Amino acid sequence: MLYNTSEAPLGAILLAVLQMNDIEESLFQALNEIVEKKDMRVVNISIGGLTKRPSIQIIIDSIQGVSLDDCSFVSKVTDDIIKVNGYYDDDYNLEVSSPGINRQLFTLDDFRLYINSMVKIKLKKSVNNQKNILGKIKNIKIENIIIDIGQEEIEIEFKNIKKANIKEI
Repeated sequence: MLYNTSEAPLGAILLAVLQMNDIEESLFQALNEIVEKKDMRVVNISIGGLTKRPSIQIIIDSIQGVSLDDCSFVSKVTDDIIKVNGYYDDDYNLEVSSPGINRQLFTLDDFRLYINSMVKIKLKKSVNNQKNILGKIKNIKIENIIIDIGQEEIEIEFKNIKKANIKEI
């Protein structure tokens, strides 16, 4: 049952959000199983629009870089997975892209891949009276990231990161 969000009971909205997260996770796992065979990986999947015409954004990456053919391949495979599993009818937008030059970091593994790179981090809660950090990724310690901010190193809990991007100098 679809609701206008201003009229929907809270439970219906929460159920729709949970289902979206399930679809994102299911697509993420299914796509990674396929694209790993081509030396690629799905970095992130984001689905926006809970009712009409959802927008699906997929970010892929590869050590060799991402080509237009790679994006096309992942787009076709995604369409097939969506149809086979009946996630949506044919009315959705699909965008497949590379992370780009200022790539966003989503996982601890992303941070590990970019040790010694400059990073811009937005925090959920302040660390050393700062919510925005610019520095070099020095190390990963269990669930924490060590950032060199010049005069000192700070330790940030991964779960406190709202958003992080590689910062090109």
